[in-house]
Amino acid sequence: MNTDLPTAHCPLSTVHCPLQTNTDFMKIKEFTDYAVYAEGKKYYLWPEGKMPDAQPQQIAATTEEAAAEGFKPEENRIPHIQWFKAPDESVRTDICMIIISGGGYSNCCDMPSFAPLVGRLLAAGINCVNFTYRTPRPQGIPIYQTAWEDGQRAVRLVRSQAAEHGFSPDKIGVIGCSAGSHLCMLLALSSQTATYKPIDKLDELPCNVAYAIPMCPAYVLTDGLLEPNTKRGHGDDVVLDDVFKFDANTCPCCFMHGGNDPYSPMGSVKAYRRLRQMGIPAELHLESMAPHGFAYYERLDTPQITLDFLRHIGILPQHNSLEADMAAIAKWEKDRLAGCQGELDLL
Repeated sequence: MNTDLPTAHCPLSTVHCPLQTNTDFMKIKEFTDYAVYAEGKKYYLWPEGKMPDAQPQQIAATTEEAAAEGFKPEENRIPHIQWFKAPDESVRTDICMIIISGGGYSNCCDMPSFAPLVGRLLAAGINCVNFTYRTPRPQGIPIYQTAWEDGQRAVRLVRSQAAEHGFSPDKIGVIGCSAGSHLCMLLALSSQTATYKPIDKLDELPCNVAYAIPMCPAYVLTDGLLEPNTKRGHGDDVVLDDVFKFDANTCPCCFMHGGNDPYSPMGSVKAYRRLRQMGIPAELHLESMAPHGFAYYERLDTPQITLDFLRHIGILPQHNSLEADMAAIAKWEKDRLAGCQGELDLL
């Protein structure tokens, strides 16, 4: 589908992702080097003059981009997607994962934290695309409104490029952190709520997703719609925000949360319970002492939980086993050390 949307080249991040090994499994958990120097093609979401609820204070850039010397806000207003380099053909699947940064809807700050996770997903054959939405928070409308508009449009744009990138339009999912997970939940649970009026043929495509992995979602409960939960998510009067419709297109979800998170894990618990009541597959993984942010999890292996969840719901083939994952990751690391594949490059 030709949507006549503009593209451009601009710096985006690549990362070195050292792998750690213990006696039981190989796990990407930490990385040491993070460089902003790769070229990534931006596919802009909105044609000129058609972006809904445009506000002059908002930009669409990662914190790394915004902090770079010479950054010009006026040239970085339009939200966009950027594709990571395709997985190796020997392991490539027909699955696509949209990566959604958090940052309190004030910025998009999670690109470095996502590096090990994206490396694991690519090694397992999953196509990955980064999504950068408008921040900071809009004025006069809900804090998530412009990001939600961008998110629905981003899912449609990704779906329109399925044939080009070799994945199924029915196997698009989202993974995010904090505000990014809140946006994941909006896309997963409320896709039948139109956030903007159609503007072109791209909007004829559906904006629902096949699965969602919200990690430490924020702003989920009524005692913390703008800030950390004032009642820690407890109390008979504390409920899920009614923006989450749990509509007919609601998809399976896998929640991860820390027990010491000021954005209460009770948000994930209550959403998980609602999905179970609806008969929709769902998982809930908690780490008792972990604070906010999946990068701080010590015992939750977020990449493996993600891959296992995709197998459990039938998105990822069962034969793509843990052993196959480990072999693919070992090959990726061997190539990296040999200087053949040192970064997570983006097209």
